[in-house]
Amino acid sequence: GLYSEGRTAQRCSTHTELSEHRAQAQHTRMSRKAQEAKKSRELYNESQELESLQRVFDRLDKNGDKKIDADELFDCIKYLGYKSSKKEVQDMIWEVDEDCDTMLSWEEFKLMYQRVRADKTGWEPRRLFTMVEFMMHDKDSSGTIDSDECMEILFRRMGNDQVDGMVKEFMKQDIDGDNGVTFAEYLVMEKKSQDQLMRSHPSLRYSQSLVEDT
Repeated sequence: GLYSEGRTAQRCSTHTELSEHRAQAQHTRMSRKAQEAKKSRELYNESQELESLQRVFDRLDKNGDKKIDADELFDCIKYLGYKSSKKEVQDMIWEVDEDCDTMLSWEEFKLMYQRVRADKTGWEPRRLFTMVEFMMHDKDSSGTIDSDECMEILFRRMGNDQVDGMVKEFMKQDIDGDNGVTFAEYLVMEKKSQDQLMRSHPSLRYSQSLVEDT
């Protein structure tokens, strides 16, 4: 009778609650796993990034004294095909030289990179960073990166569809059709991306670029 119906209803209610609890527990476990996987990916990416940064530091540190001086930086910029003065190179070091010894240690080099990556205002000196970022993607030290890698760098900075059009437009100038972007070409695109960002966000102020306004 009524007692039996009540028990049945209670059991159904209990089963429903139990199913909901199980589903919630499963969702929590899945969420936790997803968070752990995301954290693991981030740690892996950070580790990969640090390895790549170390590779660039070692490449710049020609004499192996664990410091980068103006001569070493000048030689590398020259190798990348960009015409620069010794004074400009000295300024690039001075901007991020924490202990004012006219050279950059690994810690100073790493700090420079991390500061610019985290910079949301555009005030951090970024001339050296721009060169380092290019070299991190130039894994075979050929002096060029491919257009996809270039898009990846610019997209990370701008995060919009304009990047695709910008790179495609630029690649029309790729006369030899090797799909490669030189450092000098990259600087032009980088300057354009900065200009677009400043137009979109008037409060942004990008620090001096290697490519000056003409």
